[in-house]
Amino acid sequence: RYLPGTGSCVASAYAPVTWGPGPMLLMQRQKSGALTVVAVGSTLPPNANRIILKRIVLSGLPFKIHKRKATIRFMFYNPEDIRWFKAVELWTKFGRRGIIREPLGTHGYMKATFDSPIAHHDTVCMSLYKRVFPPYPEDPAKQLCSAAASGV
Repeated sequence: RYLPGTGSCVASAYAPVTWGPGPMLLMQRQKSGALTVVAVGSTLPPNANRIILKRIVLSGLPFKIHKRKATIRFMFYNPEDIRWFKAVELWTKFGRRGIIREPLGTHGYMKATFDSPIAHHDTVCMSLYKRVFPPYPEDPAKQLCSAAASGV
């Protein structure tokens, strides 16, 4: 579901500890019961300091633009949220970086300043990160026994 078509990817799983770069096959069971190879790779050594993050991108549109300053709308809907996220950096699809200056009014408009002028057809974005943990299976011993019995 989340495996990119190209490039590298890191996945997390509850499994027996494997040291060093060991070979790995990622397989998917079809409705007919047959297994197909989805990915091939190697394992990373166990690391208690590795953190898994989920990224969410909030987006808004420039409403008025004057040189490097812009009024942004549709990212937030009240001034309290704008004040809360004021320290987070803004970025645009065309590569500009900016910061939030202040909220405008009561409907979620805000003033922002960028490193260079932005275009009217640009999109202003904000990345938010959250730490997530892989789901732990309800009964891992039962899953291991059923996988061994099926010949996986």
